[in-house]
Amino acid sequence: FSRLDYPALYMCKPKRGVKRDESKETYKLPHRLIEKKRRDRINECIAQLKDLLPEHLKLTTLGHLEKAVVLELTLKHLKALTALTEQQHQKIIALQNGKRARGAP
Repeated sequence: FSRLDYPALYMCKPKRGVKRDESKETYKLPHRLIEKKRRDRINECIAQLKDLLPEHLKLTTLGHLEKAVVLELTLKHLKALTALTEQQHQKIIALQNGKRARGAP
């Protein structure tokens, strides 16, 4: 009989393509780097949103704009722009209907 390696029989399968011979420490390093890159991307996007905000919205807060505040102000601004766009669209429709009623081409 060959000697059975019981601990090896009960090993869990590695997730996401991590090889069995890789230790947890070698997995953690790439995971940390991937997570850091993800956070960096999020922070860069928030910084870009902050730059796109109109100055009058930035002035409503004192000092540094927290990430959550930047997101809230962005939502507020987008909702205002959406409402304004809808109003302009309705005005265009009304003007077009007015021209048709008068018989103008």
